[in-house]
Amino acid sequence: MKLLMFHAGEFWYRPNLTEGSEPEKTVLPEGLVVFAHVEESDVERPDAVDKAVGNIKWLSNKNKVGSIVLHSFAHLSSSKSDPDTADGIIQAIAEKLAKKGLDVHVVPSGQFYEFSIHVLGPSLAKVFKEV
Repeated sequence: MKLLMFHAGEFWYRPNLTEGSEPEKTVLPEGLVVFAHVEESDVERPDAVDKAVGNIKWLSNKNKVGSIVLHSFAHLSSSKSDPDTADGIIQAIAEKLAKKGLDVHVVPSGQFYEFSIHVLGPSLAKVFKEV
């Protein structure tokens, strides 16, 4: 699993639909935006979820934020799990983070999104982890 994590002052997204339609934006406050790439081998790694949760929780503590956005992002490796597996693993991460007291939002999968992210400047505002 690969995690590309940003401490964002603001993050918004909306589905990229057909021309002429303008769906509403989902706007989220300051927090961590985590692009999670679930690899094929993660299916056989029962520790993958716990390691991801540990890394996300550590970075949220370092950046003093309590809000997490999880976004499935299958562009960080050539190895990809199937979409249902990725969804299940991301949901498991979300549930464990919520049990640790974090406010978690999962961007729904199965669509393409337009998004905007305002990434803050400190060194720990941009972190990549392989778990």
